[in-house]
Amino acid sequence: MSHDRVGIIYDVSSAISEMQGDIADLRQSVLRGYFTMILVASFPEGTTEDAIQRRLRAIDREGAPPLEITVRQVGDVGPDEDSAVLENAYVLTASGADRIGFVATVSSFCAQNGVNILDLSTAVDDGTYIMILLVDLSPCNVGEIRQKLRRFGQETGFNVVLQHYDIFKATQEVSIV
Repeated sequence: MSHDRVGIIYDVSSAISEMQGDIADLRQSVLRGYFTMILVASFPEGTTEDAIQRRLRAIDREGAPPLEITVRQVGDVGPDEDSAVLENAYVLTASGADRIGFVATVSSFCAQNGVNILDLSTAVDDGTYIMILLVDLSPCNVGEIRQKLRRFGQETGFNVVLQHYDIFKATQEVSIV
């Protein structure tokens, strides 16, 4: 994490490559001028968390805010686990008048109903708060969740839409001919 500047992804990915690290997955975003990134990478046997952290701290640029870096070892997640989650992945959109507690209200619904939030982004457009959530419904009854979402939308005044990830992906992909 750091204040945003040009070249952070290049600096981080180059440092990881120099250590023979292989980036398997990465998410990056800039929110209000603040750069954040989380990534999963594998390194050669014997590479320590401390060595990775030292190398990444060395990419700080003079005059630029330093990067805040945390390195943690994580267990292996195989492709089978990822595909199982995506089979039960849905996109939930919630929108309504911008107000305090919007995210807490929607995430409370998810927590109370066993809906695991995999990814979440928000935006405000002309006084309307918009949330887009990628959710895992594998432990849920989808029909029951849809009914509960209808009641939730009526009670909160939010416009909520739930669609399977495959449908969302198919309608949002850009095809290059």
